[in-house]
Amino acid sequence: MTTPSTSPSQSLQAQRIPAMSVIAMVPILGVVSALVFDLHEYPSPLVAGGLFVLNLPAFGPAETIGYKVPAITPGTEPEAAQRQSVTAMQQSMILRFAITEAPALLSFAGAAVTGSAWVYLVGGFWALLSMIWHVWPSRRIATKLERSPERAGGRAHLTELLGGPSAPGHQQY
Repeated sequence: MTTPSTSPSQSLQAQRIPAMSVIAMVPILGVVSALVFDLHEYPSPLVAGGLFVLNLPAFGPAETIGYKVPAITPGTEPEAAQRQSVTAMQQSMILRFAITEAPALLSFAGAAVTGSAWVYLVGGFWALLSMIWHVWPSRRIATKLERSPERAGGRAHLTELLGGPSAPGHQQY
Protein backbone atom coordinates (compact mmCIF):
# COMPACT_ATOMS: atom_id res chain seq x y z
CA MET A 1 0.00 0.00 0.00
CA THR A 2 1.46 3.33 -1.02
CA THR A 3 0.69 6.69 0.41
CA PRO A 4 -0.15 9.43 -2.04
CA SER A 5 2.61 11.98 -2.31
CA THR A 6 1.80 15.56 -1.53
CA SER A 7 2.20 18.18 -4.20
CA PRO A 8 4.62 21.06 -3.70
CA SER A 9 1.61 23.36 -3.34
CA GLN A 10 0.18 21.21 -0.53
CA SER A 11 3.61 21.10 1.13
CA LEU A 12 3.82 24.87 0.99
CA GLN A 13 0.35 25.23 2.51
CA ALA A 14 1.29 22.72 5.20
CA GLN A 15 4.35 24.86 6.00
CA ARG A 16 2.04 27.57 7.32
CA ILE A 17 0.97 25.36 10.24
CA PRO A 18 4.43 25.06 11.83
CA ALA A 19 5.12 28.71 10.97
CA MET A 20 2.01 29.79 12.87
CA SER A 21 2.95 27.48 15.73
CA VAL A 22 6.43 28.93 16.17
CA ILE A 23 5.27 32.53 15.72
CA ALA A 24 2.46 32.00 18.27
CA MET A 25 5.06 31.22 20.92
CA VAL A 26 5.87 34.92 21.31
CA PRO A 27 2.33 36.11 22.23
CA ILE A 28 1.87 33.07 24.47
CA LEU A 29 5.04 33.97 26.38
CA GLY A 30 3.68 37.53 26.56
CA VAL A 31 0.58 36.27 28.35
CA VAL A 32 2.73 34.13 30.65
CA SER A 33 5.02 37.04 31.47
CA ALA A 34 2.03 39.34 32.15
CA LEU A 35 0.60 36.76 34.54
CA VAL A 36 3.85 35.90 36.30
CA PHE A 37 5.82 39.16 36.37
CA ASP A 38 5.05 42.71 37.49
CA LEU A 39 3.35 45.12 35.07
CA HIS A 40 3.60 48.29 37.16
CA GLU A 41 6.72 49.97 35.83
CA TYR A 42 7.46 50.45 32.13
CA PRO A 43 11.17 50.16 31.30
CA SER A 44 13.22 53.29 30.77
CA PRO A 45 13.67 54.53 27.20
CA LEU A 46 17.26 53.32 27.37
CA VAL A 47 16.16 49.77 28.25
CA ALA A 48 13.38 49.86 25.62
CA GLY A 49 15.92 51.02 23.02
CA GLY A 50 18.29 48.28 24.12
CA LEU A 51 15.55 45.70 23.63
CA PHE A 52 15.05 46.97 20.08
CA VAL A 53 18.80 46.86 19.43
CA LEU A 54 18.86 43.31 20.83
CA ASN A 55 16.81 42.22 17.80
CA LEU A 56 19.17 43.73 15.21
CA PRO A 57 21.90 41.08 15.57
CA ALA A 58 19.23 38.46 14.86
CA PHE A 59 17.47 40.30 12.02
CA GLY A 60 20.73 40.81 10.09
CA PRO A 61 21.89 37.17 10.00
CA ALA A 62 18.34 35.99 9.28
CA GLU A 63 18.37 38.36 6.30
CA THR A 64 21.79 37.31 5.04
CA ILE A 65 22.25 33.61 5.80
CA GLY A 66 18.62 32.61 6.31
CA TYR A 67 17.87 32.60 2.58
CA LYS A 68 20.91 30.66 1.37
CA VAL A 69 19.81 27.32 -0.03
CA PRO A 70 21.35 24.76 -2.43
CA ALA A 71 21.27 25.64 -6.11
CA ILE A 72 19.01 23.81 -8.54
CA THR A 73 20.78 22.15 -11.43
CA PRO A 74 19.87 23.57 -14.84
CA GLY A 75 17.54 21.24 -16.71
CA THR A 76 15.81 19.91 -13.58
CA GLU A 77 12.17 19.03 -14.24
CA PRO A 78 9.81 21.81 -12.99
CA GLU A 79 8.01 19.57 -10.48
CA ALA A 80 11.28 18.24 -9.06
CA ALA A 81 12.61 21.80 -8.87
CA GLN A 82 9.48 22.89 -7.01
CA ARG A 83 9.86 20.03 -4.55
CA GLN A 84 13.51 20.94 -3.94
CA SER A 85 12.54 24.60 -3.52
CA VAL A 86 9.73 23.83 -1.06
CA THR A 87 12.06 21.59 0.96
CA ALA A 88 14.70 24.33 0.97
CA MET A 89 12.06 26.87 2.02
CA GLN A 90 10.99 24.65 4.93
CA GLN A 91 14.54 24.07 6.09
CA SER A 92 15.53 27.71 5.81
CA MET A 93 12.34 28.70 7.66
CA ILE A 94 13.50 26.68 10.66
CA LEU A 95 16.91 28.38 10.53
CA ARG A 96 15.35 31.85 10.28
CA PHE A 97 13.01 31.00 13.15
CA ALA A 98 15.86 29.85 15.37
CA ILE A 99 17.79 33.05 14.67
CA THR A 100 14.86 35.43 15.20
CA GLU A 101 13.58 33.59 18.27
CA ALA A 102 16.74 34.23 20.29
CA PRO A 103 15.92 37.88 21.20
CA ALA A 104 12.47 36.83 22.43
CA LEU A 105 14.01 34.21 24.71
CA LEU A 106 16.64 36.68 25.95
CA SER A 107 13.88 39.22 26.62
CA PHE A 108 11.95 36.61 28.60
CA ALA A 109 15.08 35.85 30.61
CA GLY A 110 15.50 39.60 31.18
CA ALA A 111 11.91 39.79 32.41
CA ALA A 112 12.62 36.97 34.84
CA VAL A 113 15.76 38.70 36.14
CA THR A 114 14.15 42.15 36.51
CA GLY A 115 10.72 40.87 37.52
CA SER A 116 9.06 43.17 34.98
CA ALA A 117 6.83 41.76 32.26
CA TRP A 118 7.43 44.93 30.24
CA VAL A 119 10.96 43.79 29.46
CA TYR A 120 9.55 40.80 27.61
CA LEU A 121 6.58 42.65 26.13
CA VAL A 122 8.82 45.28 24.53
CA GLY A 123 11.59 42.89 23.42
CA GLY A 124 9.12 40.22 22.37
CA PHE A 125 7.19 42.71 20.25
CA TRP A 126 10.24 43.43 18.10
CA ALA A 127 11.07 39.72 17.93
CA LEU A 128 7.49 38.99 16.85
CA LEU A 129 7.73 41.49 13.99
CA SER A 130 11.05 39.98 12.94
CA MET A 131 9.59 36.46 13.02
CA ILE A 132 6.57 37.43 10.95
CA TRP A 133 8.89 39.08 8.43
CA HIS A 134 11.27 36.12 8.17
CA VAL A 135 9.23 33.02 9.03
CA TRP A 136 5.70 33.34 7.62
CA PRO A 137 5.64 31.69 4.14
CA SER A 138 4.71 34.48 1.75
CA ARG A 139 5.29 35.48 -1.84
CA ARG A 140 7.92 37.97 -0.63
CA ILE A 141 9.90 35.17 1.03
CA ALA A 142 9.47 32.87 -1.98
CA THR A 143 10.68 35.60 -4.34
CA LYS A 144 13.69 36.31 -2.14
CA LEU A 145 14.43 32.64 -1.62
CA GLU A 146 14.26 31.88 -5.35
CA ARG A 147 17.38 33.94 -5.99
CA SER A 148 19.56 31.43 -4.14
CA PRO A 149 18.55 28.15 -5.85
CA GLU A 150 18.48 29.87 -9.27
CA ARG A 151 22.04 31.19 -9.01
CA ALA A 152 23.39 28.21 -11.03
CA GLY A 153 20.90 28.73 -13.86
CA GLY A 154 18.17 26.29 -12.79
CA ARG A 155 14.58 27.44 -12.24
CA ALA A 156 13.07 27.03 -8.76
CA HIS A 157 9.40 27.53 -9.77
CA LEU A 158 8.60 28.53 -6.18
CA THR A 159 6.62 31.74 -6.67
CA GLU A 160 4.21 29.94 -8.98
CA LEU A 161 2.99 28.03 -5.92
CA LEU A 162 2.04 31.29 -4.25
CA GLY A 163 0.02 32.83 -7.05
CA GLY A 164 2.27 33.10 -10.05
CA PRO A 165 5.55 34.74 -10.90
CA SER A 166 6.19 38.11 -9.40
CA ALA A 167 6.27 41.19 -11.58
CA PRO A 168 9.80 42.50 -12.19
CA GLY A 169 10.63 45.49 -10.03
CA HIS A 170 7.61 45.01 -7.78
CA GLN A 171 8.11 43.65 -4.29
CA GLN A 172 5.18 41.54 -3.16
CA TYR A 173 4.25 40.69 0.40
